[in-house]
Amino acid sequence: MPVVDVLVPQMGEGLQEVLIVEFFKKPGDRITRDEPFYSMETDKATMEVECPHEGILVEWLADEGDTLEIGVPVCRMEISSPLTPAEYPLGGGGTVDLRTIPPRTRAYAKEKGLSDEVLATIPAASGKLMPEDIDRHLQQTPRLPGAGGGGAQFSERPVSPQDKTFIFRLRRSAEQVIPATAKRHLDWGPVRAYADKKKAELADNPPSAFNCVAWAIAKATAEHPKFRSTLLREEVIREHHHVNLGIAVAMPTGELVVAVVNAADTLSFEDFVAVSKANIAVARGGKDQATEATQLVLTYMGPYEIIDAVPVLVAPAVAVLFIGSPFEQGGKTLVNLVLTFDHRLVHGVEAAEFLRTIVQNVESLA
Repeated sequence: MPVVDVLVPQMGEGLQEVLIVEFFKKPGDRITRDEPFYSMETDKATMEVECPHEGILVEWLADEGDTLEIGVPVCRMEISSPLTPAEYPLGGGGTVDLRTIPPRTRAYAKEKGLSDEVLATIPAASGKLMPEDIDRHLQQTPRLPGAGGGGAQFSERPVSPQDKTFIFRLRRSAEQVIPATAKRHLDWGPVRAYADKKKAELADNPPSAFNCVAWAIAKATAEHPKFRSTLLREEVIREHHHVNLGIAVAMPTGELVVAVVNAADTLSFEDFVAVSKANIAVARGGKDQATEATQLVLTYMGPYEIIDAVPVLVAPAVAVLFIGSPFEQGGKTLVNLVLTFDHRLVHGVEAAEFLRTIVQNVESLA
């Protein structure tokens, strides 16, 4: 049976790259035609990709968390279905150049500081450039003092899967989102008082001050549908019935991931605290829970003595809300709420009214 490279498909007009989210199969598994075998994230959605062949998966040519260009190989299969003109057997012929550099080789070359121009000069022992070809090239190439090996003044490490995902979303956001920012103070006294009250009532699962203000924020979205919406295209707004609230979480190693409380505005306070704590624990273990339906993200810097900041909006969320560390002013304990929002969907007055509703919700905590 012929062995072919399966390419990343073009799933939408203008799409140039995708983020590989999850592999559903492992090498050696049999895959039927049209069976979903991996998922990928685009600038519009996360989707499952159906296999164009029937056969056996030989190997994945990328890793989960990699960003791939449309049309590059994502895996290699031994297929039992007939080839089409756009496909080619490993070892010769076809319409795709067999010297195409696999994504994992490009990633490895980037780790080693090699440009595409240098890659083009490296011989490929098997006809397709692989990481071992790069290692052989580096072993045979003299190094300048201080440029690696003995006496190097630096160290290198690969980007983590979590940061790969984060960088992909940041770059996509920079290309699409038109951000704007609004800010106001929040009296932290009612938050602390409510947290102390609930800690006494819920001794088995005591809430934090952040849990209290996050719940008040989730409830505010009931009156402000723009903050539980997503912009599918510039001419289509998808308004969700409930808010899927994201919470930015720093992993012990420093990477940022997002915990999500789905339909957060429908939960009782006790359920909100339980679900948010559980999902934050999962996120700290490295599981990013954000999807294209996560409309609003919270970032809390209370423990870090950061009073003010301008949060960066990461699509597909419509807004990100920074909650700062408490500070004293005018005899009150205050925090800054700083809201960065997508100005394509939310206007300044709407952002101001949303912040006012949050403050009113906090003041009404009893």
